[in-house]
Amino acid sequence: MLAYGYRKFGGPAVFETLDQPDLKPAASQVVLTTLAVNLNDEDRIERLGINATTPLPMIPGHDVVGRVSQIGAAVTDLPVGTIVAAHTEHTYAEQVCVDADSTVAVPDNLTPTQAVSLITPGITAYKAVRYFADIQPDQTVIVKGAGGGVGELVVQLAKRLGAKVIAVARQSHADELMALGISQFVAYDHQDPAHVLADSGDVVINVSLNGVDGKADLAMAKFDATIASVAKHLPATSKSIRFRSIHATNAISDQAALQMLFKLLSTEQLQTHVGYELPFNLAGFIHGHQLLDQPHDGRIVVKK
Repeated sequence: MLAYGYRKFGGPAVFETLDQPDLKPAASQVVLTTLAVNLNDEDRIERLGINATTPLPMIPGHDVVGRVSQIGAAVTDLPVGTIVAAHTEHTYAEQVCVDADSTVAVPDNLTPTQAVSLITPGITAYKAVRYFADIQPDQTVIVKGAGGGVGELVVQLAKRLGAKVIAVARQSHADELMALGISQFVAYDHQDPAHVLADSGDVVINVSLNGVDGKADLAMAKFDATIASVAKHLPATSKSIRFRSIHATNAISDQAALQMLFKLLSTEQLQTHVGYELPFNLAGFIHGHQLLDQPHDGRIVVKK
């Protein structure tokens, strides 16, 4: 089979086609014939070699939708031909081998592109809202980074829980976020959110890149608020803040999160924004990583 990866770290041009042996499943595994892959910022960070533990050569990728093509001897409830999604590793390949119990069936009315675009950002958003922030009805929730893929989903999920949602993003995202029914929009490139929203939030969720500007999060939070952020810590404060650093957790399983997200998406109770659909070949993956390296609008999906 063909896979797409790199033997050295660097820019998108490090990608090459890697000829790999066909995969064989262990007893509890299945092999997927890949239909679509979602590209994430984590893939870019790995490619740049920022994480010293990234092995070489590397076949990157964490989100896949594929058709079950082989099943292990112990797999009895996942027929060949079933289209499933998985959050796993090494998905930039024509075949992906995964544990059968880590897969989630894709509803018939969702395309592989729609489903795969929801995997990493959806799991992150769902756990941020339901576990880390633990949003309750009627709370005022400020979402920082609301214009990004995770942020738009956080906005929608928080609204479904009955929260009053205030979105903080670049002005260019105003129309799309207002269309989601938010209570207020603050453009950080036109106003200072820390001033406009001072002491306003019962919950502040920061899913902007690296959880930037924790001081602003503190300024926007009420005295006894919850702050959930992708940052690892907050600056010192006299406020009585419950701080939760958003990270990978099994407190809610990826499968449970995806099942709910697919249900909401398939019944039009949730929207996902795919900005780019690229061909499943070397040029497509290089182009996808060129987009990851610059500001872009919407999810980047490589598909067959």
